[in-house]
Amino acid sequence: MPAFYKTARSIVLIAIAFVFLYFSYKPNELQIYTDQFNGYFDNLAFVKQLREFNYFPISEKELSFINSRSIYVNYPQKSVKLSLSEIGVSIDNKKNQVVDRKKFEQFKDKLNKEFDYLKNAPNINLETNEFYALGDSSSITLDEKDFLSKLNYQSLSAFAEPRIYPKFVETFKDSQNQNANTKLKEQILATPLTIKAGRMEISASKTVIESFIDKTYQNQKEVLKINNNKIENYLIKENELRKFPTEINFKAAGTKLANYLLFRLTEENSSKTFILPISGSFSLRTTLHPKFVEVNKSQQRAYLFENGELKKTLLISTGVTWETPAGNYKVLNKVPMTISYTNSWYMPWYLPLGTINGPYYFGFHEVPYHMDYNGIIYSRDPETIGSPATGGCIQVLKGQAKELFDWAEVEMPVYITE
Repeated sequence: MPAFYKTARSIVLIAIAFVFLYFSYKPNELQIYTDQFNGYFDNLAFVKQLREFNYFPISEKELSFINSRSIYVNYPQKSVKLSLSEIGVSIDNKKNQVVDRKKFEQFKDKLNKEFDYLKNAPNINLETNEFYALGDSSSITLDEKDFLSKLNYQSLSAFAEPRIYPKFVETFKDSQNQNANTKLKEQILATPLTIKAGRMEISASKTVIESFIDKTYQNQKEVLKINNNKIENYLIKENELRKFPTEINFKAAGTKLANYLLFRLTEENSSKTFILPISGSFSLRTTLHPKFVEVNKSQQRAYLFENGELKKTLLISTGVTWETPAGNYKVLNKVPMTISYTNSWYMPWYLPLGTINGPYYFGFHEVPYHMDYNGIIYSRDPETIGSPATGGCIQVLKGQAKELFDWAEVEMPVYITE
């Protein structure tokens, strides 16, 4: 045994010497093999488990990746992208969080000042349809402990960019919270609401709209909520009374009308009309022609088809003073601008289809406008889209009319159905 042991030891020493001499002349290859070995070693299951318990420090490469990352932070009303260096947070090679207090305090101070505008501004949740405001003497500050707890090794080493949903501490007076909410509710009720179901218009009173708004309390804070189920039930009852001229998707209508009313609390929605989503669709075969349009008057929609597929659906307005005639037509011409026979209405992107009430032509055009003697331009209210509003033509929204004009071809078939 001793002789065998000596022989084996000699062989091992010779092999080590050979490897050493080989890589002495090829240091690059040695580095490659070393990297491969380290990569293999790092991926071993037991090594990963040991790393979780900090038995091994984080590699410089991983540490650099983590500390140079950006994170998404969801604030009230907005989401922002920040680097860890902006916040003053980093991770050391033992997976511990390191906070630069000076930088972090600067970040907090800046953030808390940004929230001053939220005292009387609406805090809106489009997922739950809830909204509220806190009032003049309120404050909203970052919950530091919660925020920092979310910036740890596990979250920052994840493959996807981290998205942080921090908590915020709200202080307020009950009376001011309630007064601020009353103002928000009045803002929603201030604008009249017209609901359009195809060719039918329904005027919803303030009392009706107010009946959609519920009041709840969360941690002593009054929170208002637009109840989409109440909207849905209201529309179902209206349909039973009025018999809407087209099939309505009531579930979608409840959700979308709730969002529409919430957007009255922003600068993004000042409209007075809401067009109900329909369940109905086109009635013609998509393969009828290579390219054609179906205008459905009961739905106040135009369906554009190309190569056997529905290309686009447009909200439109058909005739009210003169009924847009049903029938089969073709695009007769493409006229970038024309003037109507009454009141000198300018009609951009005109696609004439045929005649109405004798010699008068009708067709597609953009929402029209006219000019008075002082050169002031007046446009027809775009709120009229979605219900009959024209003298027989088919009105299309600005932008969409140009798109239709460019897509259409002379002699292209157009089917107008009731």
